[in-house]
Amino acid sequence: MSRRRTIALRFVVVALLIGAALWGSFLAYAEYNAHRAKSLLAEAFRIKIGDTEESLLPLTSRYGGFKWTPEPLPPREQSIDKDEYDYQMNRQSDYKYELGISPFGTTVAPPVGRWTQTLRSARERIPVHLRPLLGLRDWGTEVELSIRRGHVQSVSAMTLVQGRSQWLGHSCELAERMPRSHMPPRAYAIGAAHLTMADGGGEMIQNFFTPTASKEEVATARKFSAGCLTSLRGCGFCDVAPRALDYLEHHPDAAWNIIPPKCP
Repeated sequence: MSRRRTIALRFVVVALLIGAALWGSFLAYAEYNAHRAKSLLAEAFRIKIGDTEESLLPLTSRYGGFKWTPEPLPPREQSIDKDEYDYQMNRQSDYKYELGISPFGTTVAPPVGRWTQTLRSARERIPVHLRPLLGLRDWGTEVELSIRRGHVQSVSAMTLVQGRSQWLGHSCELAERMPRSHMPPRAYAIGAAHLTMADGGGEMIQNFFTPTASKEEVATARKFSAGCLTSLRGCGFCDVAPRALDYLEHHPDAAWNIIPPKCP
């Protein structure tokens, strides 16, 4: 073998080793953040309506949360549906805490650090169709804690992830009341929403429940297939929250603004 060919072969081997190391680093980073997201959700799900604001501060500090004040509702006379307006006034919070985890900082509101920006830049150099196959699927998890008069009023969690063919989402909200006055008078309701993202659209399944929901309903509402975050193959809509869709099949009166998909 000639010297030139030997040098070329060594160069290829070194390039492959570097590529493998980078890929392994990306996979490890994605798995690490997926673990953090699951831990964040587990801690958030232990919060109860009526807990004090002070009891939340260690959690918000641990996950880099920030506090913000929602926009006030417009004057009542500007509302067409006065009953809905009064309903929303009773749900209005004084302020909220928001916590988020996104491996590439593209689906969360808080500012991202330099390391995340660097990884995002490196990821963007990889062709879009190859990113999921390399474990670089984009996703993000957010938790929102609403405070009123110094106590927890609601706990919301949402996860968005790139699926096989579209963006997918799962959300759940624990509150004293359903988010709309005309929703089914149940302790647990399931809905759906369309997603509009910068790089495409998708579908999200929504879960709403109150403190009177049964243990089964609470567990169903919060059950999300975390494997979709790091899946190389990618998930479909039926894969994101199969337990909620199964519940809906057996309890059709829990449906709100959703046409249940035909899942295998």
